[in-house]
Amino acid sequence: MLKKTLFILLNSTIFSVHATPDFLSYKNCSPLNLSDANFSLSSKDVFPEYSYITKKYNFLTLPISDHDQRYCLIINNKNKVIVDAIPTILSGMCAGKWDKQKDLPIWEADVGGGRGAVVYMNYSTSQNLKKLKKSEKLEIDEIIKSINCQLPVYSKNDVQELNDSAFYLYKLGYYNESLNILNRVIKLDPSRAVTYLNIADIYVAQKNEPLARKNYALYYAEMKKLGLLNKVPNRIKKYL
Repeated sequence: MLKKTLFILLNSTIFSVHATPDFLSYKNCSPLNLSDANFSLSSKDVFPEYSYITKKYNFLTLPISDHDQRYCLIINNKNKVIVDAIPTILSGMCAGKWDKQKDLPIWEADVGGGRGAVVYMNYSTSQNLKKLKKSEKLEIDEIIKSINCQLPVYSKNDVQELNDSAFYLYKLGYYNESLNILNRVIKLDPSRAVTYLNIADIYVAQKNEPLARKNYALYYAEMKKLGLLNKVPNRIKKYL
């Protein structure tokens, strides 16, 4: 399965500067093992200039070869996801380096492949869900499977994306799936007020008033701590 997936990913994205939305939302739940695929590492050593590691980002660039074609894979090393692939003419090397002076990780122009700079792009799972309709069940199910697959490895830096994805799933009528994601958000950030609001709204939709009241109260308490009671929607006051 990995062989087929990796082959498709490489062939579907190397002709554009940025990865496509479908490529960005790809999740690989097992650690990348290129030796199991139809590719081989062109170099056993990963040079320091091929990595970009800070408290927020952890990216790795690996040179690989497929017969006469060579690529540099840009990998999010936190959850082992390929986010881009750059063609290169140099065997065993990526003709570029990370610019660590930038706020976002940027891979400087790969002279071998003749491409422009590759800029890190956030996964667009929530934006993909935002565009879908309830009738597009197969697409929705694939995204849910993708999120659940990677859910254990998300960090506090990902709570906004997870919360947004859960919100759009709620709007699409996927209540339990949305709750599953929101509960993960709460574990990552127990003080995230809007998540309690979203959870409570789902329980209202499910006609579970006791749990709705409980989570509206938690939302209210967090908003009070933040000094934002004037932002609390009037619609929830009957539950407090």
